[in-house]
Amino acid sequence: MLSTLDLIAIVAYFLILLGIGVRVMRSASGEREIESFLAADRDMGLAQTTASTAATDLGGGFSIAMGGLGFTLGISGSWLVAISGLSVVMVSFLMVPRVKRWSDRVSGLTTGDLFETRFDARTGTLAAVVIGLAWFAFVGGQVIAGGKLLQVTMALDLSLAIAVSGGVILAYTAMGGLKAVIYTDVFQMVVLMIGILGLMVPIGLYQVGGWSAMAAHFEASDATRSMLDWDAIGAKQLLGWFFSIFPVWFISIAAMQRIVAARDEKTARTAFLLTGVPIEWPLFAVGSTMVGMFARMLMPELADPELATPLMIMELLPAGIAGFVIAAYMAAVMSSADSCLIGPVAIFTNDIYRKRINPAATSRQQMKIARVATLVLGVLAIAIAYLVPRVLDLILYAYTFGAAGLFFPMLGLLFWRGTTASGAFWSIVLGGSSAIAWSLAGEPGGFSASYLGWFVGLPALVIISWLTPHSADEDRDLFATVE
Repeated sequence: MLSTLDLIAIVAYFLILLGIGVRVMRSASGEREIESFLAADRDMGLAQTTASTAATDLGGGFSIAMGGLGFTLGISGSWLVAISGLSVVMVSFLMVPRVKRWSDRVSGLTTGDLFETRFDARTGTLAAVVIGLAWFAFVGGQVIAGGKLLQVTMALDLSLAIAVSGGVILAYTAMGGLKAVIYTDVFQMVVLMIGILGLMVPIGLYQVGGWSAMAAHFEASDATRSMLDWDAIGAKQLLGWFFSIFPVWFISIAAMQRIVAARDEKTARTAFLLTGVPIEWPLFAVGSTMVGMFARMLMPELADPELATPLMIMELLPAGIAGFVIAAYMAAVMSSADSCLIGPVAIFTNDIYRKRINPAATSRQQMKIARVATLVLGVLAIAIAYLVPRVLDLILYAYTFGAAGLFFPMLGLLFWRGTTASGAFWSIVLGGSSAIAWSLAGEPGGFSASYLGWFVGLPALVIISWLTPHSADEDRDLFATVE
């Protein structure tokens, strides 16, 4: 059981997050309140943008799941986050400059705005709905991760644990929107990196007798000899991760919002580059995987690998420090969950309510809808979280859903003037629906559903664009006007 000191540390962490939400809510008022809620005033500096971008990706799903991969696969499990880091780096060079210039010029907010500006309203609405649903599912995965962590470390019932973690997220997000999310992400990223890299990894290495002792232990058994091999996962698994994860940052609503919120193009580009290297790789990828490896050595009979991280906290760390590290992992959970919640909220408020339901909506009306949407979508996400028990499964499913449909239309939007509105629309429909159908069929032959976006979505985009004319609503020179 946790000590009183540990519980105080955790409660203090929750109160700080709520305090940030209250402060942001009080600082925003009038016509600019909705701009603060959905775009963080478009004035976030390098530290804020970097911390928020990194914290969003290195969430509870990755934090808890990476401990599980470290337990089962060893150091090669770290390639999962490395692929995400590569995606962020590529986005910093290929996507950030163009999207930031467009956003600043027309006050663009969402992926739906971008697709509607380049193609037409139909394609923009479809893109908004697809990405909103994908990130809505992501919220549930993060809430499960937080629930598992509190369940194990604080001996709470899982239902209560999910309600607590979800309730705090809903409170500060509903109060302050994206600006509160970014400010809390800065605090949470500091706590996360100190907790994992500054405390968990050094203490774990000390407990197992250092790297050489751990290596000798694993090499002594055929069952664990591959734990220190970087290529132990094999090419098939690595390609599966690549097809599932690499496209995500190109179509992430969280990425879009950080680009929009950054002070300028240089800030956004540098923030994404630093997120990929060195934050995601090698610092977080290797550090979080090593925690699972420590658990494999110290508690090899553990039935659920995803409990490796919370149990290591309970077993290794002294009073006070354990509470801080639990707060660090809760920071990981919340920094992803709040970002993935505010994304669908922005899409509903901007792309559905303002454009389709009430085009004459005032700033005050939009704020009311945004806060109501935060609460309603958040509660639904928490309820849905009960339906999928494995954190990593839900996260990868959400990734696949969005990536299969939108990756190639996004690349076409950014780099190929020949892309037509029909080509983009039907690539989203065919790529996304084929991936879902394949997943529901059980992925026959071990062929991942995420591949369908590449093998269906890309040909559909190219062929249909060749066969269909450009519509009158298209802006083929969109990025030529913002270069």
